Amino acid sequence: MISKKTLNLLGLMILITSCAPAPVNILITNNTDLLRENEVVEIALNSLPEQTRAIIDDIGVFDPSQNKFLTTQLIDKDQDGIVDELIFQPQLNPMETKSFQLKVRELDEEAIEYCYSRIVPTRIDDYTWENDKVAFRTYGPAAQLLVEEGKKGGIISSGFDCWLKKVDYPIINKWYKNSEEKGISYHEDHGEGLDNYHVGISRGAGGLAIKGEDDQYFVSKNFTSHKTIATGPLRTLFELDYEDWQGPNGAVSEKKTISLDYGNNLMKIEVDIAGTENVAAGISLQENNGTVLDRNNIVIYKQNHFETILSNAILTPQKHHEGYHVHNPQIQDQNHVFLDLKVLNQSLVYYVGFYWSESNQFSDHDAWEQYLNEMAIKIENPLQIDIN
Repeated sequence: MISKKTLNLLGLMILITSCAPAPVNILITNNTDLLRENEVVEIALNSLPEQTRAIIDDIGVFDPSQNKFLTTQLIDKDQDGIVDELIFQPQLNPMETKSFQLKVRELDEEAIEYCYSRIVPTRIDDYTWENDKVAFRTYGPAAQLLVEEGKKGGIISSGFDCWLKKVDYPIINKWYKNSEEKGISYHEDHGEGLDNYHVGISRGAGGLAIKGEDDQYFVSKNFTSHKTIATGPLRTLFELDYEDWQGPNGAVSEKKTISLDYGNNLMKIEVDIAGTENVAAGISLQENNGTVLDRNNIVIYKQNHFETILSNAILTPQKHHEGYHVHNPQIQDQNHVFLDLKVLNQSLVYYVGFYWSESNQFSDHDAWEQYLNEMAIKIENPLQIDIN
């Protein structure tokens, strides 16, 4: 005999199903000869029917070819309390067009927040972020204040630090907690990787600079404020604001919006910048034992790094690409390869990432270069989305 509780549950499910909006069909086209995976598709909620938007928390993305729901994430980009977009990562074969459906999920998803970021006030306002492949950090106002007050432990730098991971699970909170509570240094490898990348006052792995006359470089100081917009299974998204800084032609204003997606070795950096039409993103040459590789709109620095290989890369869309140059006065923290960038309508987009040989994420450096070349093609040829 069916219990009263079961009957009530069945009745509720029938009611929900009968009130559910019709599925929204989405056609996605891959117009390249490349496999597309771990690539985020963004669906703006204002492009969806009102009935679907009204219950968006219960809506999933169904892949009929696999007969399953995909992992999704909702993002409130302007932080006004209303969701702006739904994102997911489909897989498409070369030159494939594939159909997906937005409809009521059968079960809630259980997903690890591989893509994560946060401010770390207990570590002089570091802001740090990671996914299943890579991790980064940069330095905040508390670190700058220590320097300005003549105290130890601070740093003035808008460069990016690399945290080298061997594992695909989150390590940020674990490493900071172990350091703060147990004195376990994340500058040493305890089986999960480590932070042994030196930034100092350099550009680190992708910080910006403007070249003036006589090889003088102008840079911002630490970020002054931050806004964490999203952390989730597929994307972490945040903003960093900087105090106006002096460029060769006057004041420069700068704000970065940074996103890092699941399965990607490159973060995307969108910059709102005024006061200059040209800027460069730099990679520190560190111990000057590496090789600079120019691949059109990609610059790579492959170096011997404590008996391992670390290969940093910066990539930009063709419309922002102006070339590259090396500045190597043989002075610590001043030696860089720069990807030269064109600012368009006070905005700029570039991508920063790295490959570490100990992570075993690529079979060799040639595979890493192939990954970067394919990323460049995908950026110029985004997936085509048709919502019906």
